[in-house]
Amino acid sequence: MQTPAVQPQYNSAVTKSNALIEANYKLSTIEQKIILYIISQIRKDDADFKMYKLPIQEFSELLGYRGSPKYTELREITKNLMRKVLEIREGQKLKQLSWVSYVEYDEHSGYVSLAFDPRLKPYLLQLKREFTTYRLKNVMELKSSYSIRMYELLKRWQYMWEVVIRLDDLRMMVGAGDKYSEYHNFKKRVLNPAKKEISEKTDIMFTYEEIREKRKVAAIRFQIREKVVEPVVVALEEKKEAQADDRYLQFLAVMQAYDRYITEQQFTKIAVLAQKAFGGNWMDELIQTARRIMQRNDIREPIAFLIYFLNEKVQRIQAGIDPNEVTIHSPGGARVIRREIVPDWLRGYEEQLAAQSAKSKEVDEDIEQMRRELEERLKKYKD
Repeated sequence: MQTPAVQPQYNSAVTKSNALIEANYKLSTIEQKIILYIISQIRKDDADFKMYKLPIQEFSELLGYRGSPKYTELREITKNLMRKVLEIREGQKLKQLSWVSYVEYDEHSGYVSLAFDPRLKPYLLQLKREFTTYRLKNVMELKSSYSIRMYELLKRWQYMWEVVIRLDDLRMMVGAGDKYSEYHNFKKRVLNPAKKEISEKTDIMFTYEEIREKRKVAAIRFQIREKVVEPVVVALEEKKEAQADDRYLQFLAVMQAYDRYITEQQFTKIAVLAQKAFGGNWMDELIQTARRIMQRNDIREPIAFLIYFLNEKVQRIQAGIDPNEVTIHSPGGARVIRREIVPDWLRGYEEQLAAQSAKSKEVDEDIEQMRRELEERLKKYKD
């Protein structure tokens, strides 16, 4: 196994399949942070797991130790971590897996290297759909293991703004198990502390409502909202890159809700058009427009149509024509100004664009040519 170089910065992303997000397991706060730290070292194009390195000094500081690392304590933590089991339910199957299969200490280099269990590959490598991504920095300051798990679950459903989770399922997913069997204890020890800590230290906040069945609380309805967080002072370019990446991930979550996928390069082109079409509030407008298009049964290639739709708005703005005459309404809307149906020859365009955008930057001109040809064909089709 190769051992990638480590850049111990908490601005990197953690990406996990939704099945892994919703898995049942119990890890301590420090064990969760170790796992999430090494997950953040996985690159989206990695075909296999590697040995992932954690600086021993940083490992020691995560535990609150100062001065020289205490190797005895560190070794006990990784030994316990290797014995921890997680359960993933897939249909009628219940899979039991370990997180870590191998640990190696190198006191001379100052690193501890860890290897994931190979059976975790489908849940961590080359994920194209049904996954959740968030910034590592949002969990590294959380003190409670319940807060970390609650944060992950809420990020998984953030794009829907709310989610209902059965109380028994919630207990298992946050690692409470049979603890706090009385709801008032669970509320006091898990829900309310997580609500406070997540709101203070992460990029989201939430409220919740109790759903009762026969007078007993049976489920919780969470309302999730994004919170404006001032980032740690970083270089301007780094800040811009992080914001662009976060917007891509936010838009990707919307696409995945409708079983669609979009590349970063596709999103960049769409984002440029959306800024011209919608102005300052372009991201919210783009998400709402995309949802309306996805909900339309008469649009077969929604991403291709979204590009066409934004292009038409931009062209109207540039020509001094009211762009609001071009709009998309959800099914059942009271008024539909336009009811465009994408023609059959557009089938496959989306796949072509995704394949092109996965190649090197040299294909940018080809993609732009495809876009221009698409506009011309749609213009003729509309005429």
